[in-house]
Amino acid sequence: MSMTQQTQVHITIPADCLPLVAELVTRLGGSMADAGGEAYPVMPMPEIERGGKMLRALRQRAGMTQKALADTIGLPQSHISEFEKNRRTVPYKHARKLAEVLHSIPSHFMTPNAATIAAMNEAGGNGRQTFATTEAMYRDLGI
Repeated sequence: MSMTQQTQVHITIPADCLPLVAELVTRLGGSMADAGGEAYPVMPMPEIERGGKMLRALRQRAGMTQKALADTIGLPQSHISEFEKNRRTVPYKHARKLAEVLHSIPSHFMTPNAATIAAMNEAGGNGRQTFATTEAMYRDLGI
């Protein structure tokens, strides 16, 4: 992404959200520095952790409890807890509902893996498009 103008801001976030924010800043073409102005090393967040952290951050931003979110999308609260702790992967059908409620996109909550591709291919049955790779799936679906 090309940025013609950049600005500096000071933000305060929970410490466990720093890797998620750092990844977002980097993807948007920015950089981070510590309080002394030294460059902050941005380490990529492991894909396996991204979905749960994103879910938690977006749920909290929406001011929702795990129970409220679970009730809204028709799941037990324990599933939301397990999604946030990355103990359970978020199926595409639930990722779509989460994205709608939390004003996001499904891929924010999904872990790219063979199971995700299989689920998307199954959902796209009856002559619809199938996907060979996770990247192709996300690109073609715009998520």
